[in-house]
Amino acid sequence: MTAFSLAFFSGVLILQFFSALPSLSWAGVALASCPILFLSKVRGYHLILAFLLGFAWCLGCAHAIAAFSLLPAWEGKPLWIRGEITSLPRVSPYQSSFVFHLESIQNGKERQRVATSINLSWSHAPHLQVGDEWLLPVRLKKIHSTMNPGGFDFEAWAFQKGIRAKGYVLEQEKPLFIAEHYLSYPIAHLRQYIQTQAQQRLPASRTAPWLQALMIGERTGVSPSDWEVLRNTGTNHLMAIAGLHIGFMAALAHGLTVRLWRRPRLIALLPTAEAGVCASLVMAGLYSALAGFSIPTQRALVMVTIYLLATLCRRVLPLWQAWSLALLIVLLLNPLSLLSSSFWLSFATLALIIYGLGGRLAPSGGWWQWGRPQWVLAVGLLPLSLWLFMEYSLVSFLANMVAIPWVGFLILPLCFLSVILLLVCPGLASYSLLLADKSLGLLWSLLTWFSQLPWSTWQQSLPNYGYLLAATGGVLVLLLPAGFPGRGLGLLWLLPVLSFKPVRPDFGELRFSLLDVGQGLSAVVQTQNHVLVFDTGARRGPESDMGESVVLPFLRSQSVKQIDMLVVSHGDNDHSGGAQALLKQLPVRSLQTSVPGLFPSRSADYCLAGKAWDWDGVHFAFLHPTVTQLNLDNDSSCVLLVATKTKRLLLPGDIEKAAEKVLLASSPNTLSAAILVAPHHGSKTSGLRAFVGRVHPQYVLYAIGYRNRYHFPYPGVVATYREFGAIQLDTSALGAIQFVMGRDSLYPLEFYRPSHQRYWNLLY
Repeated sequence: MTAFSLAFFSGVLILQFFSALPSLSWAGVALASCPILFLSKVRGYHLILAFLLGFAWCLGCAHAIAAFSLLPAWEGKPLWIRGEITSLPRVSPYQSSFVFHLESIQNGKERQRVATSINLSWSHAPHLQVGDEWLLPVRLKKIHSTMNPGGFDFEAWAFQKGIRAKGYVLEQEKPLFIAEHYLSYPIAHLRQYIQTQAQQRLPASRTAPWLQALMIGERTGVSPSDWEVLRNTGTNHLMAIAGLHIGFMAALAHGLTVRLWRRPRLIALLPTAEAGVCASLVMAGLYSALAGFSIPTQRALVMVTIYLLATLCRRVLPLWQAWSLALLIVLLLNPLSLLSSSFWLSFATLALIIYGLGGRLAPSGGWWQWGRPQWVLAVGLLPLSLWLFMEYSLVSFLANMVAIPWVGFLILPLCFLSVILLLVCPGLASYSLLLADKSLGLLWSLLTWFSQLPWSTWQQSLPNYGYLLAATGGVLVLLLPAGFPGRGLGLLWLLPVLSFKPVRPDFGELRFSLLDVGQGLSAVVQTQNHVLVFDTGARRGPESDMGESVVLPFLRSQSVKQIDMLVVSHGDNDHSGGAQALLKQLPVRSLQTSVPGLFPSRSADYCLAGKAWDWDGVHFAFLHPTVTQLNLDNDSSCVLLVATKTKRLLLPGDIEKAAEKVLLASSPNTLSAAILVAPHHGSKTSGLRAFVGRVHPQYVLYAIGYRNRYHFPYPGVVATYREFGAIQLDTSALGAIQFVMGRDSLYPLEFYRPSHQRYWNLLY
């Protein structure tokens, strides 16, 4: 069974490396080959059979999702759609967002029946219920996310969820409510009812959102600083219903049932041991349902069910067989769940526990019950943590030793009791929620202290699969049983990871990266020993901060430990919004800006014309603004020139034609540049012909969002640059754009979207 499941998994996995989705006929070929293989009985035929079945199953599921694609002509146009709300609405002060299952879509008189899911947001929405059927006026566009080194692939996440477009409800037209469908989504209705009741009774505290997460798996309202505490302490898994929580609650249900079942009449109906097993099964199923059957709960539920059914049948089932059967079932339910980090963390965690605790001679004692599992996970998850998150918690062992029993024995039972009370006696639930919150508050204080230790985390990136495999091999050797010869060799396998440093530019060279931050700007200039960040993208709320989600992960992928200079060109949110995230997370030696007032707690200097310096044989100089040009909005933007021996890069922020004229008058002989980041994203208020002619760039780069509402770049500006023979590139089409500028050479290093294209990514 284990070999079959791993072969099936390999068939699913191999598809994820395809840049384009193969024809569905290949699934037919794979399935047609199965009877031949079965009849031939060649050696290992069952493994080949499993591989082909996995590939064909995943390919069929991927084609089913990809069958719907929003017509390009319909993107950004007013449409009418009909369907049902299928997820718990996430309500903020500004809007409600939810997953909407489409049944039909209409553009004017053209109507199309479809069956797919989309993400919708609705400002000033009425109270929304799961299962509500609506006819809505919307604007939609395809799923398109930012793509950068180290960044999160939202397109992969949306594809494995079956979400094929996103948009918002128009306020100019009146939506039409059609019907309620309570019976269509009974579990989701139950979860929403519990959520509504809980929100009315949760105490107003920092930890209250986490109680909701532990009751129904919803983590709305959690601040980025709270996520940071969990990341730094390696306790993220405690605040998402997963195997640990289901195991605790199943064990609690078993213990209580066994204790209460010792009555002759009850034993006559069902033996005590079997009653305990049945109670555990019911508890595991209920708690998984409350979490919406997320991937970790699916794995845990299958594992618990297999183990308990084997117990009922008085069979001993090897743990590896139970693990592999759970793997197979989860992949059969949704093979594309493999695209989520929770899949890898969930199955890797359990595999490490089986591997690290199995094969030992009758272990016993408190260390084997609590200490050894945490030690195994602290060591074993190092490669996966670095690969997925580029950081590893050095205090996770200590933090989990305290937090796991605290959550399992105190907070979880109180949360589950609160769920029951919310259903049968909501008034009493306030007291259990208060107790749970007080207990969690004490634990949170301890976790916060752990997270603030200067050595709490180690940040490191793994550049390729070779490093990942080496690190994985190293930890597996280290976790071999005591006395096993050669365990110390595991450290040798880890040396490449521990000593890895990315290649730096040579003296006199620079690496320039224009990051994909949607509609906004952020660029990074790296010399041999220094790093400059020019603008930081936008911040549009706690869940959309480009500094946190794009710039920081990119810097971590480059193993950047400090920023030598942060330049915030001007005060517009799409340039300055992410600055606070960088200032909080990394040491910044110098902050240069035209708006020091944005940073009252920092020592910020004006980026005035004439200020210049040299780093590692590369020259930097501000060309704009002067003291008299600091209150001109966009035209006050910092303009930075970066030059090697023969090549130049010009970063002009959001200057417009008035500032371009000023630069033509003040710095006519210093404007020429091989690379120009288009002023003001290529708007029609910029791109003065004389200015373009003076710069005469070889490359013009547009920092723009996909189908941005400003319609940048302006066609007239594009025509002007084309007239001067410039090669024009934009981040919405190419993702992050990287160049290497040497003393006498200039060449593109990488266009991230095409070079990392997968079949779920939108490519022009």
